[in-house]
Amino acid sequence: MSLIERVSDMQTNADRDTLFGEDAARLPIEAGDPMNDSRLFRRCLGLYGTGIAIITAEMEDQRAAVTVNSFASVSLDPPLVLWSISRGSRSYPLFTNGKGFAVNILASTQMNVSRHFSSKVEDKFADASWSPGEFGSPLLHGCLAHFECETYAQVEGGDHTILIGLVRRASRFEGEPLLFAQGQYSVAYSHPEVSPAPEVGGVRPETSSEGAIIPQIFEAHHLLSAVFDEHRHAEGLDISVARVIACVYDMPGLKTDQVARATYLGQRDTEDALATLVERGMLVSSAGGQLILTEAGRHRREAIRTRWQDFQKDQLEGIPEADLRATLRTLSKLIAQNRPAK
Repeated sequence: MSLIERVSDMQTNADRDTLFGEDAARLPIEAGDPMNDSRLFRRCLGLYGTGIAIITAEMEDQRAAVTVNSFASVSLDPPLVLWSISRGSRSYPLFTNGKGFAVNILASTQMNVSRHFSSKVEDKFADASWSPGEFGSPLLHGCLAHFECETYAQVEGGDHTILIGLVRRASRFEGEPLLFAQGQYSVAYSHPEVSPAPEVGGVRPETSSEGAIIPQIFEAHHLLSAVFDEHRHAEGLDISVARVIACVYDMPGLKTDQVARATYLGQRDTEDALATLVERGMLVSSAGGQLILTEAGRHRREAIRTRWQDFQKDQLEGIPEADLRATLRTLSKLIAQNRPAK
């Protein structure tokens, strides 16, 4: 009997429960054939968190840019990367006919850059900060990394074309990555089970006052959102649909592009959420394109809000009022100094 077989034979059911937990017995929230439900397929794909890259190219004085999370490494020798572009993209001819492109990896401070290049603005470079790279493709300022690539191969993949690039020049900068998962922008922070960083001068980096609050804000947001998920699911909503229905309820008369900006969701995730609400009879669109919740939609939003108010009361119970006021002042200042100008 091999070592692996002996170890496996020695495991008890309790050991297996500890290893895998109770989640193994959970039923899926939704399931189906992605050939018949493309939005279900995208929602499942959205559970795989990724970084965000903006692919840029220039050919014959024409510039193009697309925001993607399909970027991945292929090979170290030679240095190859890939990404995919929709055949329906306006920029498709420029990228597939061109000789190269640049991959711009976004930093955590560039959420508005991601939203800008995901929008339907005609000239996306007009209001962007960039400079030409050594191989001709535009390089966006403020990014974490640039990969300047020569087009190495193209592979047909359904309604997309996969572009493989030979990296001719790579550049890296200081900062943290901007991430995207479950229909929302995110930032990385250490998992609670990761060993703490070594002490420096008797103080662990994460417990010092300088620079510690922002990661904790993000961690608190994601943890609370995950806990609140059971309430969203009880109302038949996922996080993207819940965010959109709240936005349309609180700011009536918005159009699709405005909802995408207000919710910090991508255009495609916003359109999927709106389509779901329309299918469920909770949303209609006026002749002018304004989005309006139906009575059923307003009722669902009010039910979620009631659940949130009760949830908030439970979560804040026992925290001194003075601490809450100080936290609110800090968050209000952070929001005010980072809110985009209208």
